[in-house]
Amino acid sequence: MANIRAKDDACAQWQTRLRDEFGAKGFYHSIELPDGRVLEGILKIDTLKERLKAMSIPPDLAGKRALDIGTWDGYFAFEMEKRGAEVMAIDKTESPNFRGVRELLASSVDYRVMDVYALSPETVGRFDIVLFLGVLYHLKHPLLALEAVCSVTRSMAVVESFVTNEALRDQNGKSDLPAMEFYETDELLGEVDNWVGPNVQCLLAFCRTAGFARAVLLSVKEQRAIVACYRQWEPEPAKPSEEAPQLSAAVHTVNYGINFSAGGDEYVAAFFKTPAPNLTIDTVMPQVGGYGVRPVAVVHDIGPGWQVNFRLPPGLEPGWQEVRVRTANSLYSNAVRVAVDMPARAEQLAITNACDANTWELFTLERGNPAALSVWVAGLPENADRHNVRLRLGKAELRIEHVAPPEGNKPRQINAELKRPPEPGEHEVLVSLGHTVSAPVKIRAK
Repeated sequence: MANIRAKDDACAQWQTRLRDEFGAKGFYHSIELPDGRVLEGILKIDTLKERLKAMSIPPDLAGKRALDIGTWDGYFAFEMEKRGAEVMAIDKTESPNFRGVRELLASSVDYRVMDVYALSPETVGRFDIVLFLGVLYHLKHPLLALEAVCSVTRSMAVVESFVTNEALRDQNGKSDLPAMEFYETDELLGEVDNWVGPNVQCLLAFCRTAGFARAVLLSVKEQRAIVACYRQWEPEPAKPSEEAPQLSAAVHTVNYGINFSAGGDEYVAAFFKTPAPNLTIDTVMPQVGGYGVRPVAVVHDIGPGWQVNFRLPPGLEPGWQEVRVRTANSLYSNAVRVAVDMPARAEQLAITNACDANTWELFTLERGNPAALSVWVAGLPENADRHNVRLRLGKAELRIEHVAPPEGNKPRQINAELKRPPEPGEHEVLVSLGHTVSAPVKIRAK
């Protein structure tokens, strides 16, 4: 259990001191003004500078865009601006202090009153540096918030949170396990807006699960942890000791198609070959659209064959995105493309040929179990896949097994199976995608 509790005398004293100081000073952050004066807050300037120094943020942010979430009086937002960044600062409630300080500093920080859950590339754009300081443990849905934070981060986010002292170990007593306390009412510091207390391992796991490739613990002091969360993997090795993997496919783990939604919790299965042995989730590094993401599973197939499953990185722009994979000791693989937030539409579809998939006899289907049919279709969009294409034989829908990649304007081959053999005789076959349906062609089942 956390060692800070509302019922403890120390907690009660802390609350009283905090309220008294805030009532006397009116500011939580101390703020330095251009004329040398300091607006004294509960947190001293030296304390704030020490926290900022621990965050490993570059001193020169010229040309960068920064976001301060839960800005309060705005110390960190204004410091990012001093370093040359274009800054947006948000908080859930209006702060007269922030607006007053912004005027005194002649600042151009874009201040908005909004909830962290409302963050998205569509609402605020994307940022090179994101500060998420002292907010997470105030949230009932911390992982959901971190996913929103990740979606608007281009490079690095700094996450600071209260953490418990609790350390759990596995059944062998070797590894620290992620654990989190939940505070239903005022169990933490007597405040009803404190909801969760992760331990350090849980905080790091949250950051990785939210979509960051790497989560680096920078410091833990007085039950406050600072974590640097990076969207990209570390650079490729200058002298790789392993061959780059050969990536053969990347598909949706649920429907095996190539279409994904950036706003959903969707996962990619990537299939690759490498002679590298004993790969794990710590030594396989997938990326999509330049954003790295930690694997949830790495599975050895046969020989050099491997499969890695990972979440689609949050915040991808709509369009074709390249999937690549590397190992800790290799360069990146070749690229395989997936479609993100791209509606699959066809103006017109036409079946140009059909045959039994085993005998290749034209416009014929052998009544096997299952029956296998190949058709060639003109007019399919580039992101047509086995999930969004439909093939019907009479009233029965066939199970799509393969949609060939496009080759210019050539008709694309579709392979499908029908589990129950059709009745002997002539049947109509048609293909559809969305609301577009082809004219039927006739085949003979025998």
